[in-house]
Amino acid sequence: MDIIGHGHQRELLGKISRGGLPHHAFLFFGPEGVGKRLVALEFVATLLGFPGEDPSRKQDFLPIAPVSKKDGGKRSISVDTVREAGRFLSRFPAEARRRVVLIDDADRMTEEAQNALLKLLEEPNTTSVLILVASRTGLLRDTVVSRTFRVPFSAIPEDAMRSGFGSALSGTSAVEPFFFSLGRPGIVAGAATDPDAFSGRRDLLRSLFRISALSFSERLSLSEKLSASPSETAEVFEWWVAGLRNMRKRDDSPKAAVRLYRFLEDIERTTRSLRDTNANARLLIDRLFLISI
Repeated sequence: MDIIGHGHQRELLGKISRGGLPHHAFLFFGPEGVGKRLVALEFVATLLGFPGEDPSRKQDFLPIAPVSKKDGGKRSISVDTVREAGRFLSRFPAEARRRVVLIDDADRMTEEAQNALLKLLEEPNTTSVLILVASRTGLLRDTVVSRTFRVPFSAIPEDAMRSGFGSALSGTSAVEPFFFSLGRPGIVAGAATDPDAFSGRRDLLRSLFRISALSFSERLSLSEKLSASPSETAEVFEWWVAGLRNMRKRDDSPKAAVRLYRFLEDIERTTRSLRDTNANARLLIDRLFLISI
């Protein structure tokens, strides 16, 4: 997918890559699905000296991402993976000007992994560059964040989303205006690359917007369905929160606003638990549906 938006960030990174590279570690942060990783890959290609190319097959590039635990626990990045990245960066480049490690979903590093990463940040190799991509910087240690050059990303304006995709969605399932308003190209791209999965999530979202009208048994049934995949449910809950916030813009009632924001807090608390803990997903969602509403 082509990069949509983020012109300021790309211009800044272009200047940095063409200069003396005063920073050896970068943190790209912002909402999920806005295109942070795509911009990071573009930056990697330029740093390696292959602008415009796909850096994934270059010898001097090491991409890292979370993996699922064998016991079925949450996806994470282990200390061994970060140590391997350190060994990779300690060697001189084979074909490029530098060696680059990109850690995607860096906020999923374990505590031990972050400790190991801190050592890399404190003792950088002159030919190495480390790029972290994260959506929840609150899960990163302050000492890690403070040693990076931070590049913020935000949602894309709706008109830029529509012009960026153009006719790319023709022939796929219809994408409601709501999804363009979220400003996250990754979501809309999902409609084109996997329309069946997107359709399923869209149907779940429609049910969530009707939650107050659902009966007790219907809420339990929906909770059972959502608890089957906590990580996907957390993503759908994020869409739900965005839609509820948009509804607030059309409602001037102070009492309604207070109720809504309390409910939003409950949703976001549940979402964090689904993403970051091994708590019982069914109990979390049951509580949200049966107590908070």
